[in-house]
Amino acid sequence: MKKLHVLLICAFLGWQLGNAQGVNFGITGGLLNTDANIDISVFNFSLAELDAVNNTGFYIGVLVDIEATPNFHIQPEVTYGSAEDLSFVYVPIMMKYYVIPKLNLQLGPQFNFSSDLGDIKQAIQDIEGAIGTNGDVDDVLKSTAIDLGFGAGFDFTKKLRAQARYAIPLTDIYDGPLGGSLDIKNSTFQIGIAYMF
Repeated sequence: MKKLHVLLICAFLGWQLGNAQGVNFGITGGLLNTDANIDISVFNFSLAELDAVNNTGFYIGVLVDIEATPNFHIQPEVTYGSAEDLSFVYVPIMMKYYVIPKLNLQLGPQFNFSSDLGDIKQAIQDIEGAIGTNGDVDDVLKSTAIDLGFGAGFDFTKKLRAQARYAIPLTDIYDGPLGGSLDIKNSTFQIGIAYMF
């Protein structure tokens, strides 16, 4: 329910901004793939990398396209993504550069807030159980992270757009007893459409 309130507030603010010159409000949605790898190392020497999660689901959300110049736009978004036993709220702030009319490249930070990390928690429990450092997994996984997103978009019309984006982690979400020896790298891939009002 809390996530729905955030999306509604962002939608209202976007609608208000949408009345300004050079600012467009829209909705977006599509396919989401989240891939979490767990790297186990000793003294910076990698012992193993486990493919803990590779789930596909969906994302939906709202966006605002702010035209700074004809070729350079800023596009903040708030989206909700769900892939099997994982769910996130993403807040990307993409810088868009139109290399040719209708085709843009995107780059920017993506803040993500996890509300359910079930599959990742299970993988951590299995590793800590094997090593003998069992603890409360809820205490060792951070619910917030920062990613770097990059991708491309294509404007079919003024109202209908497509975009694809890949995000790699800049922060580690694991903060447990295996701190320096265990890294969780959770990357996401999104492909979808946006409808502008």
